[in-house]
Amino acid sequence: MLTPEEFYDALADQYDGMTQFSARLQRQQEILASLLESLPAKTAVDMGCGTGVHAIALARLGLDVTGVDLSEGMLSRARAHAEETDSAVRFIAGDFLAPVPSTPAELLLCLGNSLPHLESREALTAVLKHWRKLTAPGGHVLIQLLNYRRVLAKRERIVNIRRSGSDTIIRFYDFLDDTLQFNILTIREAGGAMTHSIQSTRLLPFRDSDFLSAAPAAGFSTVRTHGSLALDPFTDDSTDLVVVL
Repeated sequence: MLTPEEFYDALADQYDGMTQFSARLQRQQEILASLLESLPAKTAVDMGCGTGVHAIALARLGLDVTGVDLSEGMLSRARAHAEETDSAVRFIAGDFLAPVPSTPAELLLCLGNSLPHLESREALTAVLKHWRKLTAPGGHVLIQLLNYRRVLAKRERIVNIRRSGSDTIIRFYDFLDDTLQFNILTIREAGGAMTHSIQSTRLLPFRDSDFLSAAPAAGFSTVRTHGSLALDPFTDDSTDLVVVL
């Protein structure tokens, strides 16, 4: 299996097609605009920013934004998107424990199932403790990941299947003892022939109970769990787990 940095460097060129960047940017900007009514902020840090969709959406909403990612391949695409959309975003290379010169921020967010790349529950507490230091008094940390309580209970192997041009992209899990192997299988049709490639990395399936114990240990006074970025109630059947600290 690849490290997270190797995994996303290998995917950087196809990631925007796989996630439908242009259409997703508009949807995420609308979602974040609604969120800011509940979590008002003028400054933000996007941890695990990928190719920049959330950082750019926040910048277009008028926030001062810094995006952080460990993959130089993804950051290269993020910088190109920011230039194409005339969005003023600072992008810096680093992991979840990276220092961020622009902080403290009123909103620190980590969206799109990035946090499960951590290696342990102890690492989760350490990261949340660092993020608390990066967050301004009265500010919020916003985390989004899949609802792994549901994934594990139902043994849901397929994350999604998408077409991108001539490619079919299948994202799926292998269930290991305490972790998941996350796989991205790309099936390519060209010249009447079909080829495939696969990249795999390890995920730690954090559940709501992990945040309910790690967040107070990291110094957060309140922990709220929701089922989506619309901040609706979290249930066993929610697709997502959204945590507000």
